[in-house]
Amino acid sequence: MSKKILIVEDNFIIQMFLEEILSGIGHEVLDSTDNGDDALAMAKEHSPDIILLDIGLSGGWNGIELAGIIKEKYQIPFVFLTGNSDYATLENAKSEGPLHIINKPIDEDKLKAEFEIIVEKLDSLKII
Repeated sequence: MSKKILIVEDNFIIQMFLEEILSGIGHEVLDSTDNGDDALAMAKEHSPDIILLDIGLSGGWNGIELAGIIKEKYQIPFVFLTGNSDYATLENAKSEGPLHIINKPIDEDKLKAEFEIIVEKLDSLKII
């Protein structure tokens, strides 16, 4: 099932890569940003089905903190993106309840497979 997606990632090349891959497998990328304030406004405006959220954002935002705000204010499920896969970071990220954590660098085939699993999880949550 096609999902509406918001991408919050501070690397423009990764934003474009994600948009291309996800659009190519039938999903609608509503918007993308590298800024936490914009992400909150876009989440409110667009009501995406899911947000792909980088843990390490620029501009004074921490993706884990931003996820907590999004979860509390908008109840939008999210998937973390991270290039920092140390144990402490991942444990901290897991505490916010992401649907999944995708490690960078992102492999196209792996992303497609992981996103199928994410969509299945998301669809099963909506049934309950």
